[in-house]
Amino acid sequence: MGQAGLPTLEDLRDLPQPSWLWDSERARIVWANKASIAYFGGETLFDLLDRLFDPAEPGVENLGALAKRLRRGEARKALLHFPSTGALTPLSCQCGLHTLPDGRTGLLVVSLAETAETQGQSGDLARAFSDLPFPALLLSQGTVTFANAAAERLFTAEQRGSVSRLLGGPDAAQDFLHRVTASGTLGQTRKLDTVFGEREIRLTAKFLPVDKGAEAVILLICEDVTDRRALERSFGVAAASPPAPVKSEAQLSPADVQAFEALGKSLRAEKAQSAPPAPMKIQAVPVRMPGLPPVVTRKIDSFPHPVIIVQDEKIHYANPAALKLLRFETLEGLQEKMVFSGGPPRGVSTARLATGDGGALAVDLAALPIAWRNGPALQITLTEAASASPVEQAPAAPPPQPKADVIDFRDAPAPRPRAEQVSERPKTEPPKAEIIVEPPKEEPRPQPPAGAPRPAKAEAAPAKAPLEIARQSEIAEDEELRNILDTAADGIITLDAAGNIRTFSAGAEAIFGYRIAEVVEKPLATLLAPDSRRILRDYLSALQGPGLATVFNDGREVTAVVKQGGVVPLFLTIGRLHPTTQKGAAFCAVLRDITQWKRTEAELREAKDAAEQASRQKSEFLAKISHELRTPLNAILGFSEVMRMERFGEIQNDKYRGYVNDIHSSGAHLLSLINDLLDLSKVEAGKLELNFTAVALTEVIEHAVKMVQEQATAGRVILRRTIPADLPNVVADYRSMSQIMLNLLTNAIKFTDPGGQVIISGQLTKAGELKLRVKDTGLGMTEAEIKEALEPFRRITTDGRDVPGTGLGLPLTKALAEANRASFEISSEPRKGTLVEITFPTTRVLAV
Repeated sequence: MGQAGLPTLEDLRDLPQPSWLWDSERARIVWANKASIAYFGGETLFDLLDRLFDPAEPGVENLGALAKRLRRGEARKALLHFPSTGALTPLSCQCGLHTLPDGRTGLLVVSLAETAETQGQSGDLARAFSDLPFPALLLSQGTVTFANAAAERLFTAEQRGSVSRLLGGPDAAQDFLHRVTASGTLGQTRKLDTVFGEREIRLTAKFLPVDKGAEAVILLICEDVTDRRALERSFGVAAASPPAPVKSEAQLSPADVQAFEALGKSLRAEKAQSAPPAPMKIQAVPVRMPGLPPVVTRKIDSFPHPVIIVQDEKIHYANPAALKLLRFETLEGLQEKMVFSGGPPRGVSTARLATGDGGALAVDLAALPIAWRNGPALQITLTEAASASPVEQAPAAPPPQPKADVIDFRDAPAPRPRAEQVSERPKTEPPKAEIIVEPPKEEPRPQPPAGAPRPAKAEAAPAKAPLEIARQSEIAEDEELRNILDTAADGIITLDAAGNIRTFSAGAEAIFGYRIAEVVEKPLATLLAPDSRRILRDYLSALQGPGLATVFNDGREVTAVVKQGGVVPLFLTIGRLHPTTQKGAAFCAVLRDITQWKRTEAELREAKDAAEQASRQKSEFLAKISHELRTPLNAILGFSEVMRMERFGEIQNDKYRGYVNDIHSSGAHLLSLINDLLDLSKVEAGKLELNFTAVALTEVIEHAVKMVQEQATAGRVILRRTIPADLPNVVADYRSMSQIMLNLLTNAIKFTDPGGQVIISGQLTKAGELKLRVKDTGLGMTEAEIKEALEPFRRITTDGRDVPGTGLGLPLTKALAEANRASFEISSEPRKGTLVEITFPTTRVLAV
């Protein structure tokens, strides 16, 4: 297929068709919508996250092949069949590459509304119109059978799934389809809901000819004409306005005629003497951007502080907190009242803004560059200035306001009295809202009464004492904070907005080996290795972004180049500060020496690798030695069997006949032990070959009971079965399930006294899980003995009885059960028997 785009995960969340995100490397589902969870037999998404698919399943093979062939941006249709779900027909799906949460590449699979049987001419039409640059949809039987990439960007997933939702309701859709069917071609303009809000869409529908017996197909082409229609209406109003009445020549008086003649002469004289007129400039009518999608507005509205978004000197959006602070009821009113000019302010700036109720308000502005549509924008946070007085916020007689306040970020005026600022402006120019940095207000000094002697200059010192005390208090607090930071073992460094060092704690001096005088005002990147400098630069850029990086701030690992020579691994965490001055610190960096952690991590990794290597070598040795022993054992068993059957002559001596039987039974026992060893080593090495099919547990239980019935009769043990007739099948390996049941029954009979019972039961729980239980009334075990019995080659002696065995029965049974994706649980109590439960999850239980 062409470069047809795929919808987003948010669009697919409520889609009625199954859609999921596939990890091809691990053959697992990492995300799925509700329809996919139901299709694969799960109750929640976690059921599918834990599910391992059979690599030989047709759907898994097709997805693996598509992951290798597809290119980025390409989408293809495929028929995916998953027999493990019980579905008889394959799904018709559209697949494309998609980035997984961990950064790897996976497949996004979207099930189409049409099935393999209904794909026909509509599928060919879909492939033909998939690359059209304008929105195009195919309609058949009142449903949308195809939508190209442009249509997916214009309409939501719900609209693309139903014609009635697309065209504004069942009645409107029925009328539209009836008119298209009657005329063959139809063109009209309607207001439709889109991802950008309500827009005027030009609809052009064409009834396409189809083969005899095929379903009728309608091609629907959509064009957004909202802006064009608005421009047409503005010109239409101007053209339709009636001209002013003009007097006829008969109605003009002689004075009017003389005045018009004099005016004509003067105009002709000016035209002859002046230069050619400049070409007329046509000012473009501003086109309003389509509304923001709800996912963006909800995020900005959730901010507790007032925030406005400014781009190209215009306010594009303001959250409710900003409208409340500035006393505007609507965003349009704020956009008409206020514009911004100049570049972004540095740090925090103070501005006096006109409010919606005619007053004025002093606010602090903090600008942050963010990514926005059509380029970067400014996210400006507003905070009511602490120095604002009630008189400034709501003046009794507000000055005349301009049509739009202009917040100019260029050349902020120097502090000066407000009366001087107002007096310098011409009276005809309305006052503009400017950034004003006000000096601290001084308290008025009390004037002595008339005739009283003036105090000496030396006596004026007490008036400055409060300021001196405050300054000394601030110095003491800074020194105390410095001492506290120096006691930390981690390095604490403050940086300015450019990443230059402002302060350097004692811990940082100990890590880098530099004194603060050697590194102050230098970039922190010069103290890092070349690879870590890029990490630091990206880290600082992320913290200066829209603000989400500060929420998910998990730190970075960097490498420092120390003064003594060599490198030191560090864990770097940077937090963004809000400086109160232009030269204040913008970031605080905390660095921790992780040399010991790295050394311990390397040692643990080496120990883990060594243990895994030893385990692999053990498993390989067991597999090889088991294979080598089976060949001579088979020969021993074969020859002993021939001798037992006396095929080449009768054995006259009874002792020889008994020796032959002992040889055969010992060889069979040794072969069973070797088979168990081989299976256990394969399970541990992950090389056990299992053939997953639909297994009827009732047949497995019946077969195992027949195999051990003779042993139970000899030990006078009663075998009981409570298996319901409608017990569903499970997805498992038949051979390993037979071995599991045989091992459990053999163990239960061996450890049960004469007259005891062994009960086999199966049950389907309310949660949809299938539990298989084997309960005996034998000797039982303690918790410590259970742990010992689950270890290979560990045999336990219960109640003074040494039961013969190899010590591989329970460990092998547990390993085989887990290999079949089932859980293995054992509980026991001395003299009360043992209970073994094998539980198959709902994803492994087939429907009845």
